[in-house]
Amino acid sequence: MSEFIVCSLADKKFALNFLEVEEVMIAKKGTPLPFSKAWHEGMVTIRDSVFTILNLRKKLLLPASTESSEDKMILLSRAKIALVVDQVEDTASAEDSQLQSNEEEWQRELFPTVLEHHGALIPVLDMDAFLASTKTS
Repeated sequence: MSEFIVCSLADKKFALNFLEVEEVMIAKKGTPLPFSKAWHEGMVTIRDSVFTILNLRKKLLLPASTESSEDKMILLSRAKIALVVDQVEDTASAEDSQLQSNEEEWQRELFPTVLEHHGALIPVLDMDAFLASTKTS
């Protein structure tokens, strides 16, 4: 049985494996770095550790939104990365055998599987593929 955290971005939901998450917190502003990608929102120090802030909405080329005091940062457990998302909405559980192949071709590289949650199919972020795509691992 795997546990997931369900998040939202631009009215789309996605899931992260709970084992990949160290902490969820209110999003903080980072110190921008010159010559970085648009989805790289700088660096931030949290409890004496420096995290790279990556905006998942921008990384996935989803429509822009105004920053909100509701935005969350998900601190990853295996890399000093903070993912900015709109909301952390729920948790979900699924047996590995219940995960299905993602039929959405544009998402398949980063979201190869989906899980069913409350009657909807939620894409599951493949952390290995995501970290490789950011070259920050």
